[in-house]
Order: sequence, then structure tokens, then C-alpha cells
Amino acid sequence: MPPALTPRQKRRTLDLAIALAIVSVAFALAGLVWRMAGHAGTGAVTVPSEGRARPSAVGDLGPLLSWAPFGQAAVGEATQKTGIQAELKGLIFTVPVEQAVAFVATGSEPARAYHVGDALAGLRIEGIQRDRILLNNGGRIEYLGFPDPAALTGTPAAPSGDTAPAASYTPMSSTPPPPAPAPAASALIDRLGATQVPGGYAIGANAPPGMQAGDVVQSINGVALSDPAAADAALAGAGNGPAQITILRDGKPITVTVPIR
Repeated sequence: MPPALTPRQKRRTLDLAIALAIVSVAFALAGLVWRMAGHAGTGAVTVPSEGRARPSAVGDLGPLLSWAPFGQAAVGEATQKTGIQAELKGLIFTVPVEQAVAFVATGSEPARAYHVGDALAGLRIEGIQRDRILLNNGGRIEYLGFPDPAALTGTPAAPSGDTAPAASYTPMSSTPPPPAPAPAASALIDRLGATQVPGGYAIGANAPPGMQAGDVVQSINGVALSDPAAADAALAGAGNGPAQITILRDGKPITVTVPIR
């Protein structure tokens, strides 16, 4: 029976085994990189003669790049608003974006659901973000956002150039007009046919685009709808612009972006 190893000998044996394992893994990785670079079977590294560099053979990296180990390239940020006659009514933003849904109305048609890759008025939908959708117009990325709240409230039309000036006028105030007040929670709840339930308000039959009857609205821009006073505060904070609304559908929370008006 061989003598038992001392603690010091055990440590040295373990260190030697780890070093051999590291060296074997390094050789294996070097061989893998060598084969990926297209040098498998060459047997040696050849130095070009006559002082002239020669291109080395490179293997087909298409299958490796198709795995997208570093993720897919993001769609460029759109800076130009699209000119198509369409109105964004609502959207459901999800990750991954392939499951996101945008509700868009074109012309006199009612709003319908669109996904990434669908065609909208001849333009391909490249992406769906929290407050807009990205469209590919002949290689140029444009965006379609929610309508401007100021345009929805309506502004008095400016007089045309053919109209004769009035004899007297009232000087315009330098103070901008106050924004249109946000709708009261009670009016919005009545319009949606919602009823208060534990955790929020359940949407009735008049669900807006992006919502369904039975959805429970839990919060608006992060403000919980625990009671009517909290609902009024949440709507006042959201104003007339797009708001991120968290709803509960089939037991799962979903974030929907819709304009408050």
C-alpha cells in the first residue's frame, strides 16, 4: 500500500492537475479558432515570400454570424415625421418587440392592429416603440406618433391675406393660453363603461384601441387607481398627451400607451 500523501503534496498534485487542464483547454480553443479561420488541414503557418502580403483564406462565417451572438442591430432613430394619412390610436409595447401591437386608423377606416413587418399605406413597419411606430419609406426611416394634443383641442384659424384689416383690434397678450383641462376621471370612466373593482377599474364594452372589455386599469403613468380621488390625480398628471397605462388582462400585467383626451 503506497504511503499517504502529505497535505503539501496534495496541494502540489491539485495545482499540477489544474495547470494541465488549463493547458488542454487552451490548446482546444486554439484549434477551434484555427479551424474557424479556414486553416484546417494546412498543417503549418506559411510566411509569404518576396515581401508581398498574400490574403489568407477565410472560412465562411455566415452560419456563425447568423446566431447573432451580440444581438441584432437596432433600427435607427427616426427624425422625420411620416406624411401618410394615418392616425396612431394606441399601442401595446412589449419585449420582444415582435409581439408589440399598434392600432392605426387610415382615412375613414376604423383602427386596426398592426405588427412589426406589416405594411401600412405602402410602408413597412420596422419597429414599435413606447410612443410611436417606425416606418421604412424607401430606405428612409420615418415615424408616426400620437396626434398633437394642441391640435386635438382646436385653435382659431388665422385670417387669410385677402381679408381687410379691421379698424380696431385688441392687443394680443404675451401670456400663452392655458392648456385644455384633462378630462375628469368620472367622465372618462362613464365613457368607457368602467366599474371600480379591487385594484383598479374594469373596462366595459366601450374599450378604446389597445384595450379589451374586462381589462382592469391599475395605474396611469405609475399612479395607482385605488379610488376616484387617485384616478383624478392620475389623469391630471397625464394631461392630454399619451399616457402609459398598466392593465391586468387574464392575470398578466400589460403596459398600453394611449392618448388621454
